[in-house]
Amino acid sequence: MTAEDSWWLEWEDRVYFSHSMVQQAGVTTLFSPDLWHEVLGVAKAVPGRLLHLQVRMEGLMVNLVNFYALTSGPERLQFYQQASAFLGTLDFHECLVLGGDFNTTLEERDRSGTKQSPAAADTLWKIVEHHSLVDIWHDDHPDDTSTFIFVRVEAHQSRHSQLDRIYLSCFHLSRAHSSSIRLAPSSDHHLATVTASLCVERPGLAYWHFNNSLLEDEGFVTSFQELRLAW
Repeated sequence: MTAEDSWWLEWEDRVYFSHSMVQQAGVTTLFSPDLWHEVLGVAKAVPGRLLHLQVRMEGLMVNLVNFYALTSGPERLQFYQQASAFLGTLDFHECLVLGGDFNTTLEERDRSGTKQSPAAADTLWKIVEHHSLVDIWHDDHPDDTSTFIFVRVEAHQSRHSQLDRIYLSCFHLSRAHSSSIRLAPSSDHHLATVTASLCVERPGLAYWHFNNSLLEDEGFVTSFQELRLAW
């Protein structure tokens, strides 16, 4: 029995793998048995590094992209260039969920004691901007500067960084309800989770209504005119 067979038997639902011949590689996507979904396409764009599934879930078209970036700076840059080219082939109007181990951070607060590849980070930043992606953890915890995914202590020195992240299309950001980072005892990486809704947006009013009585407030009108000019 192969390792894949064991996963299938234990999980009891569909599992999608993308393997590699090297040790620090390999990605997989698992679906909950309770989730109704239809997988329309599978692409192992970069074997062991980039796994893409186009899925219809509760009527919502979702592109699930699983990343495992390389640790070497030049190789990581090449991977991001390949990833950028592949992501450019996806339908921009469909929901994009991009998650995994990026081995790169985009903000200074996300790393300490770790080396950064500026070229790779710049390419990843362009991917995030071009596809209008939002880091769910940072959006949900804007003031948290002490929680990290990757933590390692060696020779009395500690390294910690936010290498693993989950991005979501900003157009579907209201579907994300919460995110968390929890301990994973068998790994030097913690577990990142996001809870999201497929078919129901966050509850709230559909439209914002302006309070017309404010137009009679000279102070408000003056300050708003100044703000408008500043904009």
